[in-house]
Amino acid sequence: MKDKLVLFDKTFKPYIPHERIIAAIDGVAEKVNADFRGCKDVPIILCVLNGAIPFTGELLQRLDFKCELVSIKMSSYQGTRSTGTVLTMMGLTADVTGRRIIICEDIVDTGNTIVALKEMLLDKGAADVKICTMLFKPGVYRKPDKVDYVGLSIPNAFIVGFGLDYNEIGRNSKDIYVIDNDMKYYILFGPPGAGKGTHSGAVAEKYNLKHISTGELLRAEIAAGSELGKKAKSLIDAGELVPDSVVEGMIETAFDTIKGYDGFLLDGFPRNIAQAEDLDKILEKRGSSVTAVISLMISDDMIRQRISGRAAIEGRADDASEETVNNRIKTYHAQTEPLIEYYKKAGKYYECNCDAGEISENRRRVLSLVDNIQDKL
Repeated sequence: MKDKLVLFDKTFKPYIPHERIIAAIDGVAEKVNADFRGCKDVPIILCVLNGAIPFTGELLQRLDFKCELVSIKMSSYQGTRSTGTVLTMMGLTADVTGRRIIICEDIVDTGNTIVALKEMLLDKGAADVKICTMLFKPGVYRKPDKVDYVGLSIPNAFIVGFGLDYNEIGRNSKDIYVIDNDMKYYILFGPPGAGKGTHSGAVAEKYNLKHISTGELLRAEIAAGSELGKKAKSLIDAGELVPDSVVEGMIETAFDTIKGYDGFLLDGFPRNIAQAEDLDKILEKRGSSVTAVISLMISDDMIRQRISGRAAIEGRADDASEETVNNRIKTYHAQTEPLIEYYKKAGKYYECNCDAGEISENRRRVLSLVDNIQDKL
């Protein structure tokens, strides 16, 4: 393999050598043959253009039953970021009514493209549709449909080679490369009053991370009296969330403009599943993903105790009303707490109990947890 692959403005480093790719395809072929060997019908091998051409070509040579090769072109990507919109670029060239179909893809991540295609084929009368992919990202797959045949499972990182591209370039490499990006993206997670702001400075300083607090950014806008600040203030005072698009725009700008750090520590974002999915897309655009979620856990009673104490000391209007505090707790449980399962599924979730003990003791726990995470990277 080459030491690096430079495509436009991106540099990619070696990831999966050709020999491992071929071994994975051998394994897929063995499983497909076991399911279809001796079949009396002629299944369709449906190649999703352009990325799956090398994979499909290698797979076809290993299949020992009669089959028909058909192609279709679909895309949900522009550059390194999924657009979330599936576009059919070139239609089917065969009647699929009553046919069994094996869709061949280069990579399955969110599942938007492949599941849309599967549903389209079933709507056109296909008898059965199976999904076959060279690469699979289980950490970001969001569909209930089974992925029937998988060559290799990989983390959520942007890769090129062996059919995979960056802006249509890089498909012709026989090896697979991953974008060279060592930036860390930590999330400091927990209910209001858990100590995210209290401990973030120590974590950021120790690991040379830029601390990004959406709360502080928004309060700065409020203090400035901007239109954004006025809108944000009315929502915050009522215990509601600021629109995702506003928060995400600020964070993406920070990622683009802030330099000189080894990564970022997000505090107060994401607060719901939709924001987490959008953050995944923002980071995928940079060829990266969330490094870890550091969850500071406290009880509802401790939330009330800490917030009331903070309101008295700092004079923060958003902490002063008991009704507002209760609304914030309800909002956390309803909208933010589901992120625990989201990041557990992705293997990114790490929990630290901060319900008791002095600030210094809890800080030691948090830093020890991050030390353990860093050792695993």
